[in-house]
Amino acid sequence: MNVALYIARRYLFSAKSKNAVNIITAISVLGVAVGTLALVVVLSVFNGFESLIKSMYHEVNADLVVRPVNSKSFSSASYDLDELKAIAPWETIQEVYEEKVLLRFDEQEQLAKLRGVRQWPSEDSLAIEKHIFKGRSFRDYQDHKQAIVGQSLAHTLSLSIDQYYKPLKVFVPNLDAKMGSLKERPFIEGSWYISGVYSVQAEYDASYVVTSLEGVQQFLDKPDMLSSLELNVADPENVQESLQEFFGADFEVKNRYQQQEFLYKVLQTEKWAIFFILAFILLIATFNIVASVIMIVLEKRRDISSLWAIGTPEITIQKIFFYEGLLITFFGGGLGVLLGVGLCLAQQKFGFIEMGEQGSFIVNAYPVEVQMPDVFLIMFTVMAIGMLITYVPVRLLKRKFIQAS
Repeated sequence: MNVALYIARRYLFSAKSKNAVNIITAISVLGVAVGTLALVVVLSVFNGFESLIKSMYHEVNADLVVRPVNSKSFSSASYDLDELKAIAPWETIQEVYEEKVLLRFDEQEQLAKLRGVRQWPSEDSLAIEKHIFKGRSFRDYQDHKQAIVGQSLAHTLSLSIDQYYKPLKVFVPNLDAKMGSLKERPFIEGSWYISGVYSVQAEYDASYVVTSLEGVQQFLDKPDMLSSLELNVADPENVQESLQEFFGADFEVKNRYQQQEFLYKVLQTEKWAIFFILAFILLIATFNIVASVIMIVLEKRRDISSLWAIGTPEITIQKIFFYEGLLITFFGGGLGVLLGVGLCLAQQKFGFIEMGEQGSFIVNAYPVEVQMPDVFLIMFTVMAIGMLITYVPVRLLKRKFIQAS
C-alpha cells in the first residue's frame, strides 16, 4: 500500500475544521474542471470544422494528382492506362486540361478556370455530377459545347441553364498572335451552353466551368494534351511513391493533403495556437491548487509533527501533500473531460448550439468531433501543470514545517 497516497486521499475527503479549506478546495477542483472542459470543447470544435472542410474538398480533390513540374501540359501518349493500373490500382482516373479564361455573358465579365474532364471508366459518375442541383451534366449531350458552372459563378454572371439563344463566351490570350498585327486576334474565343449548375464548395463554385476534355482541347487547339492526371485509389499512401518513380522527376505526384497544404497548415496552426492559449489560462486557474494545499498543510501541522516524531521519512511527508495536489488536479481534470466530452456528444446528436439565424451556412449547428488523442493530450497537460504547481507548496512544506520540527 502507498501510505502517502492513502493519507492524501483521507485528507482530501475528510471533514475540515475550517470551512474555508473546503471552499478553496472546491474552487480549485472547479477551476481545473472549467479549464479542461474549455480545452475539450474548443479542440473538438476545431476538429469538427477541419473534418467539415476536408469533406468539402474531398469532393473536388482526387486522392492523387499528377502534374508536370517544368511545363503547363503534357501528352496523354506519355502513359498507358493499363500500365498505370498495374502500378496504382485506380478505381477511377480523370484526364484533365485546365486553363484560366475570361468569361463574358451579356455585359458581365468574370475571370475563371475552364476545366475539361474525361473520366475512365466512362460509365461511372463524376464526383461533381453528384452536386448538380439544377439541369443536367454536360456528359448527357453528344456535342462538346455543353458545360456546368458553380452556383456562385452562375449568380455573378446571371447564367441560367438551357439558354441556347445566348451562349457563354470564353476568351483566352492568343499566344501566337504578333504584336501590332491587325489580322490576328489577340484572344481566342469560344462558346459554351450551360447545361447544369452545381454547388459543392464556395471557392470551387466561384471559379470553375467544367466541360468535356475534347471540347477544351479543340478550343485551345491542343489535341491529346493534358494539364493533370487525377487518380482515385484505394490506398494512396502506398502507391504515391511508385507513381512518382513511374513519371520521373519532371512530374510531381500530390496527395489530398499536399494539394491543399497551406489550408491544412493554417487549420492546424490555429488549433494549436488556441490550445496553448487555453493551456496558459488553465495554468493560471490551477494556482488555486497552491492555496488549497497550503491551507491543508496549515491545518495538518500537528499531524506533520506527529509523523516526523515517529520517524516518518521527510520524502514521505512531502509526498502526502504532493499527492494531495495531484488528486485535486486529477478530479478536476477528470470532471472537465467528462463534462466536455458529454457536451460535445450532445452537440453531435442534437445540435442545440446553432451557427446563427442569419446568413447562409453549410451546416446549421456547430460541428464537433471528439478525438481521443486530443483527450489524452489534454489530460496529460492538466496533470503536468498540476505537478508543476503542486511542487511549490511542497517545497514550502519542507522549509517551514518539516525542518522546523
